[in-house]
Amino acid sequence: MLPENIPTVTVTARYLTPDGRPMSGTVEFRPPALLTHAEEDLFLGGPTRATLDAEGRISVVLPASDAPGWNPAAWTYTVTEKLAGLPRGGRVYQIALAAAVPAVDLADIAPADPGTPQYVAVPGPPGPAGELGPEGPAGPAGAVHSVNGHAEADIVLGAADVSALAAASAGAPGGVATLGTDGLVPAAQLPAGGGAVASVNGQTGEVLLTATDLGALTQAAGDARYLALGGAPVASVNGLTGAVTLAASDVAAVPAGEGVLLAGPQEIAGAKSFVTPPSTKAAPATADQLTRRGYVDAVSSAGTWTPSSMGFSGWAFDPAVSSASTPQYCINGWVYLIGVPLHAPTTVKNVVFYIPGYVGGTLSVSSYAGLYTDTGTRVGLTANLTTLIKQTEGTTVVCPLAASYNAAAGNYWIGLVVNGPNPSNSGPAFLRAASVGEAPGGSARMPGKFIRHGRLSTTGQTSLPNSFPTDKVVADSNSIWAALS
Repeated sequence: MLPENIPTVTVTARYLTPDGRPMSGTVEFRPPALLTHAEEDLFLGGPTRATLDAEGRISVVLPASDAPGWNPAAWTYTVTEKLAGLPRGGRVYQIALAAAVPAVDLADIAPADPGTPQYVAVPGPPGPAGELGPEGPAGPAGAVHSVNGHAEADIVLGAADVSALAAASAGAPGGVATLGTDGLVPAAQLPAGGGAVASVNGQTGEVLLTATDLGALTQAAGDARYLALGGAPVASVNGLTGAVTLAASDVAAVPAGEGVLLAGPQEIAGAKSFVTPPSTKAAPATADQLTRRGYVDAVSSAGTWTPSSMGFSGWAFDPAVSSASTPQYCINGWVYLIGVPLHAPTTVKNVVFYIPGYVGGTLSVSSYAGLYTDTGTRVGLTANLTTLIKQTEGTTVVCPLAASYNAAAGNYWIGLVVNGPNPSNSGPAFLRAASVGEAPGGSARMPGKFIRHGRLSTTGQTSLPNSFPTDKVVADSNSIWAALS
């Protein structure tokens, strides 16, 4: 197979007898003895034979004889026809195959007359254009067809035809002035009087005018009366120029009547919110005046003890009204709930009990106290009570929560579960209030309201639950005192 870089030509032919029958035989294409193609490292030689097929046809692909790289550069194929039925078998002739003609039929290039030379050259592609020849001689001058619109044979132009003044008008009245050798208009061409200025503002001779002569201000008078450019001290007011009229919004102010006065009476409409509550030292003088918390506390709690008086945030009840002789002993595994109201938001850090007496050492590590919301969610838990309640004959026990809790105003339960001691005699005693009836009288309430003293219906607990359904709270006869701080 020939290398792809060598262009080829497909040669076809068909041979028939005069009555249309296909001829048989071969057609041989032979290049010169041996060709060399240096770029492809190739030698090419020997014949290529094409045998006529059943229709008398041949088709053969041969290298183009004008392809670059051949040595010799110019050569032709010798075509030898060896056909049955012809004297001497057929013809022998030369052909050249041009790469520019990739397909050729022998009928188009073979010699038709045996008397002509046995060589047919195939036209190649057109060669490059030659260089431009020298410029030819100049032609004759063209004729003038018109001048300034005149097309007659003999044209005579006047000054008006070229938009000029007639020479006779130079220096003449009604004409144009001319210049003398000094570059000035001669005096003879000037109007009567010589063209000189007779007077200036009534003055003659060498006139020197002052501001007064012109009805003008002197520099000093002008500076005193008018501002110099750029001399005005104010260029604009809040970005406004011209006749400026400012409104309250232009100076980031509140319109009159819309601000709160610092002194004097004033009615304020609409709701107002204060980031910092206002304070006052004065007591209210009328029933509809606002006042300070200290005044309210002093009036509402006058002569009484409050949780804050004792350092508590809230308590179940005043410990002074507790039962004088009967403490509360807790049954193992019961979860007791002691209600404590908080009337203001506060941070709860401790649960507090009063222990009238305890032999010590009987509590197990399954004893805890905690804080619950009125929905039954635990929000605080102490360490086990063995580390908090010690042997005593009467003391206030502060039980810190593991983490402080920011409590909103509302009702809370202190949860308590005790395990270990004999509930009759060896457990810690808890201060309590009166416990008359199945549920203590101190827990009286309307149906469905918050149960002030109760317990969970589930027993045998060794810890405080994370939460509990509030419908599982049972009103109980316990009325243990507890507080929050």
